[in-house]
Amino acid sequence: MKKIGSINVAAAALVVATSATGLSAQVTADATAVEIEAIEMDAMARLANLKEWDRAAALFRRAAELRPAGDPTAAEDLIYAARLSFYEGNKRQSVRDFESAGNRALAMGDLVVAANAFADGAWVAHNRGYNEWALTLINRARLLANSPLLPDDERMHLRSRWNAVSPQ
Repeated sequence: MKKIGSINVAAAALVVATSATGLSAQVTADATAVEIEAIEMDAMARLANLKEWDRAAALFRRAAELRPAGDPTAAEDLIYAARLSFYEGNKRQSVRDFESAGNRALAMGDLVVAANAFADGAWVAHNRGYNEWALTLINRARLLANSPLLPDDERMHLRSRWNAVSPQ
């Protein structure tokens, strides 16, 4: 009888330990989500001041880094960072951010966001004189535009951008 009591106590301890481990993982995940939201809120607050746009771009980049691979908000954060970097005059960083946004969107299967991010990056690269980089990005956008999964209206929209983006 004493052995059965020990087994029950051990089983109860195992259940408590397992529950605590699961709870700890959940709290860690929630803390990360709270941290990411705080970073994004800080970035958004900085948009009101033009002198803070560089810092806002860095914060959006950081929030994207912290998001898990399948989170579509990471691509949105990187697009914000790319646009802010562009307007801040940091064109090289803008192209990097657009390319990263395209890669994140593509990894999740979001062809529309990926193709548009690559096309935007190609436009910035072309206007800055990074023609090889622009060609690489526009070719990626073109490849995605040929996908049968892309809606026709999106395909036509992307194709209308080629002349403005393609290096001569």
